[in-house]
Amino acid sequence: MLLTDDIRDYAGRSVLCWLASVSEDGPSVSPKEIFACYGEDRIIIANIASPQSVRNIRHDPRVCVSFVDVFSQKGWQLYGRAVLLKNGDDGFAGRQAILQGMAGDAFRVGMVIDVAIDQAREIVAPSYRFRADVNEADMRVGAMATYGVRPVE
Repeated sequence: MLLTDDIRDYAGRSVLCWLASVSEDGPSVSPKEIFACYGEDRIIIANIASPQSVRNIRHDPRVCVSFVDVFSQKGWQLYGRAVLLKNGDDGFAGRQAILQGMAGDAFRVGMVIDVAIDQAREIVAPSYRFRADVNEADMRVGAMATYGVRPVE
């Protein structure tokens, strides 16, 4: 599935993504700080400190990556299959360079979680569905008031 411009836009505006994976014991959802759209159909995620996610992906590669713009209260759920890439694996160096550039000196990216996306679902706050008078501008104003922040001028 191709990553649309809308998906790319929301990914770029999101501070974190959440990686949902599953083990024999059940589901796990883990926040990820360093991630990016890659190519036409992939999300790449830096494995910083996620041994449970790594174990789960080795057990079952099916995952869901979610991200939300907290101000518009919209985002995406992306479903696909994950592959773990480490130094020496095909494609690792290019992906790692992108993520390491985002991380700077804060973290060492020694493994990349590469997710090939095959399905996407939009996430929207219930207010958009159940209130005819709601629009994105109003949602942004309300969220900024809730968080006590203002737009950067």
